[in-house]
Amino acid sequence: MKFLKWLVVIAFLFHIVSRISSQTIDHSPLPPPNSPVMDYVGILDKVTKSRLERRLIEFRNQTNPSVEIAVVIVHTTGGRDIFEYSLAVARGWGIGSKEDDNPGLLLFIAFDDRKYFTHVSRDLEDELPDGVVGQIQRQYLVPAFRQGNYAKGIVDTIEAYIQKIQEKQSSTKVSEDKKSNPSQRDNFQVGRCEICFILIIILILFVLFGGIGKRKRRNNTGFFVFPVGSGSGWSSGGSDWDGGDWGGFGGGGDFGGGGAGGDW
Repeated sequence: MKFLKWLVVIAFLFHIVSRISSQTIDHSPLPPPNSPVMDYVGILDKVTKSRLERRLIEFRNQTNPSVEIAVVIVHTTGGRDIFEYSLAVARGWGIGSKEDDNPGLLLFIAFDDRKYFTHVSRDLEDELPDGVVGQIQRQYLVPAFRQGNYAKGIVDTIEAYIQKIQEKQSSTKVSEDKKSNPSQRDNFQVGRCEICFILIIILILFVLFGGIGKRKRRNNTGFFVFPVGSGSGWSSGGSDWDGGDWGGFGGGGDFGGGGAGGDW
């Protein structure tokens, strides 16, 4: 009988330990994702969700280093602080690559709790400092959510994040190019002079020999005959994206608590 009591106590302690370990900030409380946009509530219509998925995948593929962005919408965190809950999702899912530079971002919404939080990885904090993240959410997400326009709030917020990231990365690239090419302006001036000289030579040759060429190309009616090209070579193409090339997150999860959140 005493043995059974100890067995019950041990089982109870094991259960408590497993519950605590499952709620660490490195273990996601949600199952592995199958999309960068996981809507467990259903507030996004199918078309909006598909377009947002495509936008995030294309942005990841266009950036270097790749910036991975995720959107997660749940009913509730079950009383757990939204900061810790969403941080566990960001880390547990491994948002961001495993490379040294692994920028990532998670927009997390607890719909029934009326709370939100955006986590920014360490390698993205220069592009999106906490103050900027908070300002974007107050400008785009909160007003739309208070009006019941949840899809608009999410899409506009993500687009604002992307724009800030692109602006920062563009300005950084320009600065690096100037440092690595201090005489770029002088080289451009020299190159322009060379082009002008070549054009002058071509013009002189055309004046000298153009008359002879024209006379040889006259037809019986006295008009010039010009060759007809076969086309411009331009063709219209569509997108190769078919919704199946996401491939999962990179496995980084290097989040240190940067970001901002609130309620509506």
